[in-house]
Amino acid sequence: MLGIVRTLDQAMNNTSVILLFEVGNKKLLFPGDAQIENWSYALNAAKKDKDLMALLKKVNLYKVGHHGSLNATPKTLWNMFANRSKKQSLKRLQTVVSTMAGKHGDTPATAVPRTTLVKELKENSTYFTTQDLKGKTTIRKDIVIDL
Repeated sequence: MLGIVRTLDQAMNNTSVILLFEVGNKKLLFPGDAQIENWSYALNAAKKDKDLMALLKKVNLYKVGHHGSLNATPKTLWNMFANRSKKQSLKRLQTVVSTMAGKHGDTPATAVPRTTLVKELKENSTYFTTQDLKGKTTIRKDIVIDL
C-alpha cells in the first residue's frame, strides 16, 4: 500500500490546482504544490487576461507553494504582487509557508523552505510558518484563524 501511495505522489506531485479566492476586498492565493510548470501556464494566461492579472497583483495573502521549494514561487509572480513592502502596514502582503523543521533538506542548498526565499519573504511581507502559528488563533487583528 505504501508503495502505491509513493508512486502516486511522485506521479501527481506537480499537478496542483492554483486557487485564488476573493473574499470581500481580500485576495487569497493558494497554489498547493504548484511548481514552475503550473506557474508557467497560469502566468502566461494572466498576461492575456487583464482581470486575472489585476487580481494577482492585489493578492493580500499568499500561501507559499510547495513548502517554499526552489521553483514554487517564480520571481515573475513575486514581483507582480503590489502589496510587497519593506514597511509594516495593514496593507502589507501576508505570506504563510507550511513547514516542519528538519523534514526537507539539511543544508542551505537542499533546505525547504529555501533560505533565499525565506529572507525575501521576511523582508517584503509579513511572514509566518505553520510551526510559528501552531496553537495561535490570531495572527493579526484583522485575520483570525483556528489551528
